[in-house]
Amino acid sequence: MDTWIWPVLLLLAGLFFAFLELFFVSYGVLTFLAVASATASIVLGFWYSQALGMGLLLATVVGIPVFLVLFIKVWPRISVGKKIMLQEPEAADTLPDNPLLHRLRELVGKIGEVKTPMLPAGVVQINGRSYDALSEGTAIDVGRKVKVVSLQGTWLVVRAVDDIALVGEDGDPWTQPLPSSDVDPFRGE
Repeated sequence: MDTWIWPVLLLLAGLFFAFLELFFVSYGVLTFLAVASATASIVLGFWYSQALGMGLLLATVVGIPVFLVLFIKVWPRISVGKKIMLQEPEAADTLPDNPLLHRLRELVGKIGEVKTPMLPAGVVQINGRSYDALSEGTAIDVGRKVKVVSLQGTWLVVRAVDDIALVGEDGDPWTQPLPSSDVDPFRGE
């Protein structure tokens, strides 16, 4: 048997060990064998001839990134990868489907009144019922009118109605017309 066969066989063995690592959990043993085989292949290739060593080195340098990309693409789809890797939860698994959430979602856009000081959490009353709520970061005094702008878990996120009046219909403060006033602040009156 020719001497150049051994380095090539060692490189193929390294690829085979790396391929086996996809399917068997070896805790790094197969990876170690793959790296050792590839390294021995390159060393023996250079020992036989410089051209063979460079060819094996080039094959290894090109083969490792290709193998890693395939590993990343294939690993989640095989049985071992499915057992080890976490799967993205379904939408139904993340939030339970209960009547409370449906009722709370219907409150978005409604106007209510603050019953306890919101610093930033408190209680608001909407349509005669009390709900836990969060303000959008600002404190809101008791008795002020608020609008439900979103839902965060089972908490209503509210904003003071005065703050909403400062914002245009599309939510952009720059589209709101300026209040008209006859007082010119630069005249010094």
